[in-house]
Amino acid sequence: MVEFRFRRPASLPHQEPSNKMTEALRLLSESDEMKPLVADAKAQHRRVVVEVFHRSDGTPLLIHAAAVAES
Repeated sequence: MVEFRFRRPASLPHQEPSNKMTEALRLLSESDEMKPLVADAKAQHRRVVVEVFHRSDGTPLLIHAAAVAES
């Protein structure tokens, strides 16, 4: 399972991601390029977190994926 987190500057109001952004991230998490990361994380009893960082104008700036310990 892949968890998504959205990071915005504190000055921006909270906003849910669009359906298209959510779908794009879902497709990214299922891509061939991500399969090794997801498989390795699962084998280590970890989970994959994809963080999307936004600029102050709301534009996605950086997408970061990492395996993290189960909480």
